[in-house]
Amino acid sequence: MHRERGQAAVELVALLPLIALLAMGGVQVVAALNAWSAAHESARAGARAELVGVPARDAARAAIMGAPARNLHVDATTRADGTHRVRVRSTMPRLLPWLPVPTASSQAEARP
Repeated sequence: MHRERGQAAVELVALLPLIALLAMGGVQVVAALNAWSAAHESARAGARAELVGVPARDAARAAIMGAPARNLHVDATTRADGTHRVRVRSTMPRLLPWLPVPTASSQAEARP
């Protein structure tokens, strides 16, 4: 019986790196979803602001707080028909160093 407990401990130690990797991957996915949601809300706020004459960049930055706001890139354009389009892109920190730097982006339009 003592031998079986030792074997189970060795198997657990062998699986710990895989468990940690899966946990970090799950956290990265949650962070990516959070960043995309923040980019989406930021783009919507920027488009609404452009419609009433407020700069989209200011409204987009005010719509989100924290780390995503520091890495936020806002591009606002107005078409000939008066439609305002705001594109927002944000880079996120990566937990797994061998992955490319993840970005979240979204765009929104507001028509007069």
